[in-house]
Amino acid sequence: MKKLILTIAVLSVFAVAGCSNANSNQSSAVSSESQTHIVELNELGLTYTTPAAWAEFETTNLYPLTIQSEGTLARIIYNYVKEEDVPNMESATDSASYQSYLTPICEIMVAPAENFSNGTLNNLTSLYENAEYVSEQNGYSYYVLYPCTANTLEGKDLENYNKMADAVPELIESISTKDFNPEDIKPIIDTDELKKYITFDTKTLEGEAIDSTVFGDYDLTMVNFWGTYALDKSNEQAVLEQVYQYCLGIKDKKVNVINAIVDTPNEENEKIVKDLKSEAGGTFTTIVMDDVLAKWAVENLEGVPTTIFVNSEGKIISDQIKGAKSAQTYINDIEYFLVSEE
Repeated sequence: MKKLILTIAVLSVFAVAGCSNANSNQSSAVSSESQTHIVELNELGLTYTTPAAWAEFETTNLYPLTIQSEGTLARIIYNYVKEEDVPNMESATDSASYQSYLTPICEIMVAPAENFSNGTLNNLTSLYENAEYVSEQNGYSYYVLYPCTANTLEGKDLENYNKMADAVPELIESISTKDFNPEDIKPIIDTDELKKYITFDTKTLEGEAIDSTVFGDYDLTMVNFWGTYALDKSNEQAVLEQVYQYCLGIKDKKVNVINAIVDTPNEENEKIVKDLKSEAGGTFTTIVMDDVLAKWAVENLEGVPTTIFVNSEGKIISDQIKGAKSAQTYINDIEYFLVSEE
């Protein structure tokens, strides 16, 4: 069974239930008429529609974050963040300071049914004024909690927050649940451990949706980080294609090559990479950055090109390989890690 590593930001344990991101297991369809978003979280058997009243804030103040706490399977939290706090929040280096900029509007909590009645979750449910039961599947209950009891917002921010909180019943009304397998969720509790995993929910250079569940299709993946600003010193497109062609010929094992372009999304930079990749006859996967992968790169990479290897769960199994290398060097690394992972 393929297990999805669901992870985002500093404390997150799996990919954000974002209004604007879409992937094979978690999608978001936009209704142009109402500016709502249908969010599907198949791993949790959960589907809901975001309120129309949230649309005007989704690029400025609305910050979705999905985490896991003790006693829960998932906490999908929609937060309010003041526009002036966004730069400070994005530069935060620990979870406490990161979350200090967020004021929860509501959260959808999924947890064992007994934990809602035996007091296990009182420390979490007490953070909100209302805890509304929605449904139960496979012994797990779905609750929507709203609004938060500790709200220090003022002025226009408080007005915006209240407008969003008042629309939560609309979200609750839209929720539907279905049978799901809790084993499809791979929890990662230790925050330090999160740095050892690569996660993303983005698109390829060609515009196709892709997320880090793709790692589950391979025994080993080589992830090469590069940026167009380093073009005068390095261009590994041809090398990566040589390595990828070698990987296609490996028997009994599946190995993939992914090139992540750190100075994307950017139309001009994407065109540069497309042209370079075309010249090299590249058929490997190239991805643009999303916020999660960009944050990881800023916090962990000293420069580009840098290459790492991850296993089928997206866990990093190598040291960072800094600088441009030959195809044979990467092939030697692949052979080594295929053996060491057995």
